Amino acid sequence: MQTSFKCDSARIEQSLKVSSFPGRYALDVPGPGLNLPMQDDTQLRMQTWGANRGDNFVNLESDLRGMTRRLNRDRPEANNYRDHAVVSRPLQNYSVADPFVQESRASHPAFMYRGVSQDRWEQPLLNPQAPVDKDFYDNIQTRILEKDYYTPNYTTH
Repeated sequence: MQTSFKCDSARIEQSLKVSSFPGRYALDVPGPGLNLPMQDDTQLRMQTWGANRGDNFVNLESDLRGMTRRLNRDRPEANNYRDHAVVSRPLQNYSVADPFVQESRASHPAFMYRGVSQDRWEQPLLNPQAPVDKDFYDNIQTRILEKDYYTPNYTTH
């Protein structure tokens, strides 16, 4: 019988669960279903069952983080990512589905239209100069108006 607090079997099992959780999460997460098409949408983020899932995704993710080569800037030939690339094959060939919504920011970005003149020659529904061309005077005091329109009433007997 072991008396050390750290040698308890339940504690060892719990620490192993905690330390191996990221790998088990990537392997054991249930997917949304079988044979789902890849959504060709730029606003959706690929997750664990994305259509680009390969057979050795742990090595592929390590390669994307730069863990397969030494960090240096002095020797570019030693840091060439093509020489250290991880070979990966897709687990399944997925079909590609059209996106649900056409995203205008992705299909027509703003930098394409900055130099284009935005001319609208048609008649607008509401005249934008209507507040300027008023039929009556405003911001005039009624006391001054009463003085201007006053006519004396002279009666003769």
